[in-house]
Amino acid sequence: MLLLMLALLQASAPSEEARATLQSCQTTDKGWVCHYQMPTEMTVKPLEGQPPVVAPPATVELAPAASAKPPPEKPVSEKPADPSRQTRLIARCGDAKWYSACLPGERKEAQMLKEAAAKSDALRSKVTGLLSENRCDEAVKAALEGGDLSLAREARAFCAPQR
Repeated sequence: MLLLMLALLQASAPSEEARATLQSCQTTDKGWVCHYQMPTEMTVKPLEGQPPVVAPPATVELAPAASAKPPPEKPVSEKPADPSRQTRLIARCGDAKWYSACLPGERKEAQMLKEAAAKSDALRSKVTGLLSENRCDEAVKAALEGGDLSLAREARAFCAPQR
């Protein structure tokens, strides 16, 4: 039964020349965007017994940026933060095995988020250590050098009553 269905699918499938080939797919905020390479010539067979018509090469745009390169991904620090999504992504795909249900883009994003979280934790630990030694100016400076403005504000607020 299965072999019969496969034979029917292969017989009804268009020839190799007429197929659009999948180039790449990626997820965006609006869903999946896939880029296809269209064949140079397509033979269109009418339902009646008329001769086939050869259509000229067509430019088909399946996504807003299908013909151009996709825009470069923003660094993790510039993307809008959704902490619950990021936490779920790190937990699901951060140390994903080969058999995990994670896409390559999700694995890469999870690794970048995991590295950013580790860097942030190390910076917070350093600033907290400086604050515990009552070295407020150095703690604020370390937070600013690390690029974490909210941590620098927290350190200043912590030191404000002492001044």
